[in-house]
Amino acid sequence: MNLRAMNQDVLPGFSDMVDHFIRRYCRLGTNVNISDRTLFPAFRAFWIATTHETPHPALLGQFRVELTERGYHSIGKKRPRWYGLTLHQVAVLSEKEDERLIVP
Repeated sequence: MNLRAMNQDVLPGFSDMVDHFIRRYCRLGTNVNISDRTLFPAFRAFWIATTHETPHPALLGQFRVELTERGYHSIGKKRPRWYGLTLHQVAVLSEKEDERLIVP
């Protein structure tokens, strides 16, 4: 069994990963919004730190689908702005998911 297949056996499902990211790094509310250009890189950093760089064939597309399925609305096709959530603070994830460097 190759390393990628082994990682997929122990990793939670993609939906669970998105749920975990939202619970841990996002603030929800009717008055908040965030650009995809800011939100997705934070999710991608979380994905890499959590999965140890396990590739995903359509990370951006699937992430957008997951947000839509959870009821978050966006405006814009190529560079959407998501309404109803934002990041707690602009954060850069280090190699370990639990360590964060807060950017002023």
